[in-house]
Amino acid sequence: MNLIPLMILFLAAFLLQYLFTFMQMKNFNKHYSFLRKKGRVAIGKVKGVLRAGAIVMFAIDEQGMILAGSYLQGVTVLARCRKLQGFEGKNVARLTENDCKTLRLSHSLTRGVLEASSNYNILMAGGEIPEQPSPIKRMINGMKRQKAAEIK
Repeated sequence: MNLIPLMILFLAAFLLQYLFTFMQMKNFNKHYSFLRKKGRVAIGKVKGVLRAGAIVMFAIDEQGMILAGSYLQGVTVLARCRKLQGFEGKNVARLTENDCKTLRLSHSLTRGVLEASSNYNILMAGGEIPEQPSPIKRMINGMKRQKAAEIK
């Protein structure tokens, strides 16, 4: 069996993945820079395993009022940033799930908005934002807890 065509196909897939990731990061950085020019930026991110993940960014003024917003939502590297409208003039520290329901946001976007609000509140209180474990790490931790429970 000749492995060279398979290796070329694997290399081409790797290069395409790299190219699309680069394009997605360039798009994200463009939107982040745009928001950063307006003021500070509050960010919330929700990781998805089988469901679409989301990153929500809000440009905020000194009082925490939202000036503009963007989001990136999707499962693949083909996802691009879009404007998130409807939060302008609201205080990022006081965003609720009802604010998201009024705008009919998806579950992952709602969680991203609430995460951005929570991150803002933690930072304003002088705290540090804890890094969430990856989906694989959560799965491993769950299996460890299950084995520990079986041993007891």
